[in-house]
Amino acid sequence: MDTTSASDEGEPANNNHSYFRILVFCTCIAFLFSCKQPKKELPPAPPPGPDTLVIEKKPAATTDTIAKKPMGKKKIYLTFDDGPNKGTRNVLQVSKEENVPISFFIVGKHVFDSPEQKATWELLKADTSIVMCNHSYTHAGGQYTRFYSNPAGVVADIRSCQEKLAFPNYVVRMPGRNAWRIADIRVTDIKESRAAIDSVYQAGFDVMGWDIEWSFDHKTLSPDTATGILLRRIRNMLDAGTTKTPGHLVLLAHDQAFQKTNDISMLVSFLRELKSNEDYEFILAGKYPRLRRVPE
Repeated sequence: MDTTSASDEGEPANNNHSYFRILVFCTCIAFLFSCKQPKKELPPAPPPGPDTLVIEKKPAATTDTIAKKPMGKKKIYLTFDDGPNKGTRNVLQVSKEENVPISFFIVGKHVFDSPEQKATWELLKADTSIVMCNHSYTHAGGQYTRFYSNPAGVVADIRSCQEKLAFPNYVVRMPGRNAWRIADIRVTDIKESRAAIDSVYQAGFDVMGWDIEWSFDHKTLSPDTATGILLRRIRNMLDAGTTKTPGHLVLLAHDQAFQKTNDISMLVSFLRELKSNEDYEFILAGKYPRLRRVPE
């Protein structure tokens, strides 16, 4: 006869539950005990040794701590071509009244074309506030392609003008071409003219072109009236440093464009606008940087 009761068969299950309860209780006690323990503080970092790289945070720069780089004035070279002619005396008079130095690029033949032009030339020579430079003797006779096809003839033409008029410098502007040969500035606008212009430079002349032109109507001889645009372009070129020599701008205009009263008044207004900018100063062409022969 089997004497085992139902309660005896259930004991192993009850014992397992008891062990589980005890395990949970002990775990909770251990957790509560660890929470009450004070946290251990880390020891302070040792001072940096001689080989330790220490990076210091610098205070942010302010407008008071940033040194401003001094900037010199921007140089403007006012150059007028093709004189002496009917507009030359007007340009000279404006130059004197406004106290603005102007450089005249002279066509040798024009000096001897009439007594009036010869007299204008004498007026220019007597004025020490301006300078005159070589713009060839014949101005190519208007036949530019033929003129530049003969490099030796171009050099002879330039030399003839230099010898007859005795300019105080060796600065040349090529007729009908915006070309440069000054130090490392090498610009040829029409490549067929390169050999002739190289020959002029090799003959001892510095060739000056221009950075910006005040254009005029070749029929009416009146200058372009959009002087506001011209002034803005001058400012932008100087600010951006896009002239042939940064900080130096050569402006080309023409004497013959300033024969009428309104056109002369426009020239005066234009010069006064430039003069109002304290960042600008006016320099004669003979003082352009890196010329090989600088007048005394």
